[in-house]
Amino acid sequence: MRGRDVVDLLMLAALWGGSFLFMRVAAPEFGWAPLVAVRVAVAAALLIPLLAWRGGLPVLRERAGSIFLVGLINSALPFCGFAFAALSVSAGFSAILNASTPIWGALIAWAWLGE
Repeated sequence: MRGRDVVDLLMLAALWGGSFLFMRVAAPEFGWAPLVAVRVAVAAALLIPLLAWRGGLPVLRERAGSIFLVGLINSALPFCGFAFAALSVSAGFSAILNASTPIWGALIAWAWLGE
């Protein structure tokens, strides 16, 4: 790994881990559901213009149902769970749970799919 890659990885880890601290602070103030709505709205406000700039809006319209389902399972439900949990557990514990996602994915794939 180059030095630049290490710096990028550390910055990504700080941003990703920092989001749990912000959720822990914001969830009691805003409520877990409005917090999720704000997170998703900000992401959409940033990503939809980028998608339009790259010419991907027709694909978005064409596959809206599939994209909605994947977004619900991969983003909306976990965001709701973590924001709700932020009301009662520490930011560090939430971050550790999130970091264990690949391990759980591998265990489920092994148990369910035999892979």
